[in-house]
Amino acid sequence: MDGHGTDQHSSGGSSPDGSGPDRSSANILDLTLLERSVRELVPGGPRLPQKETAEVVDQLRDAADTSIDLVLNVMRLEAGEADAVRARAAAGSVLIVDRLGWAKATGQSLTAMVGTALPDDVRAAMEAGRVPNTLEMAAVLSVLSTRVLGQFDPFGGGPHPAGAGRLLLVAPSIAQIEATMSVTPRDFRLWVALHESTHRVQFAAAPWLRDHLSSLVSELLGDDPALSGLTGLKPLIRSIPEIVRGETQLVDVVTGPEKKAVLDQVMALMSLLEGHADVVMDAVGPSVIPDLARIRQRFEARREDGIGPGGSIGRLLGMDSKLQQYREGAVFVRSVVRRVGHEGLAAVFTSPDMLPTVAEIARPDDWVARVHGAQESADPDEAADDEAAAAPVEAACP
Repeated sequence: MDGHGTDQHSSGGSSPDGSGPDRSSANILDLTLLERSVRELVPGGPRLPQKETAEVVDQLRDAADTSIDLVLNVMRLEAGEADAVRARAAAGSVLIVDRLGWAKATGQSLTAMVGTALPDDVRAAMEAGRVPNTLEMAAVLSVLSTRVLGQFDPFGGGPHPAGAGRLLLVAPSIAQIEATMSVTPRDFRLWVALHESTHRVQFAAAPWLRDHLSSLVSELLGDDPALSGLTGLKPLIRSIPEIVRGETQLVDVVTGPEKKAVLDQVMALMSLLEGHADVVMDAVGPSVIPDLARIRQRFEARREDGIGPGGSIGRLLGMDSKLQQYREGAVFVRSVVRRVGHEGLAAVFTSPDMLPTVAEIARPDDWVARVHGAQESADPDEAADDEAAAAPVEAACP
């Protein structure tokens, strides 16, 4: 497992090497150059015997498959709807990749998302500068590739049905972290897969969600005066190391005050999806993952980067720096479930109108009242318990 392509496996769909159809006509990055540059820069993972490498890959694939039903059991959808969601989720790709494979897949997603969101004149200027853009992006992805354990990419994976996407699990990094933390490998692998598979099921439960998120990103980046003077991606790409360090947000570079309402919608959505994933992990619990408490305790101090429903997209938009809002997402979900159950929470997957606003994320009672009518307000002590539970959960997200 050397991190340079020897442990890349997939189940269905197209691979992250570009063999699948490209959803974008933009060429803001040279994906061939990106792969070559990342290959030279990315450090390899742990060198494991072939048998052990195969075991890691097999267990991760099994964990990804098992996780779908674990998530659906928590969500308590009606039988017919659960079957439909299961089928849509299974239609996507499961990719057990090395660090290079993750970087290639991320480059594809960035090209598709950012390229199609930009105005034609700005995209053309960026395409003209794609070689230096690619080299800078390769350097950034090489660093991030050592920190990412898994990622659900709703925008990748070729021509799948809406909501299918692709699930990526980075085998070398998972093997390295589980060894460093001295946790049970089987449990840690399932823990990582469960979090990312929750996002996989979320998008399968709401087939409209991928296009909705893409539309919001397009609104953020499209026709923005801040982009009018750009001749390439350099002003954007050079901000990424600062984003990684938590010093700035890309939204500050590419958006103005008039975009705040759209950004709030994206933030509320990301908070909801991350919070829901946290609650699902809690609900599955130690009966399925016996080493859960130790994993959480040891992972809390070394929270990883670049994950979540938007993965690298969310990070580039500055979502990952809003840790308090992610914690509020978990509090929101727990509060709603306490009042109307997981069945009532499932309304968020029915249409964009049912998604909570930023204000409702902070005040779950308001969302419950809007969607389900007046309900008994939360006990203040119960709300405090929700907040206390959310903090370590967010820190432990894979």
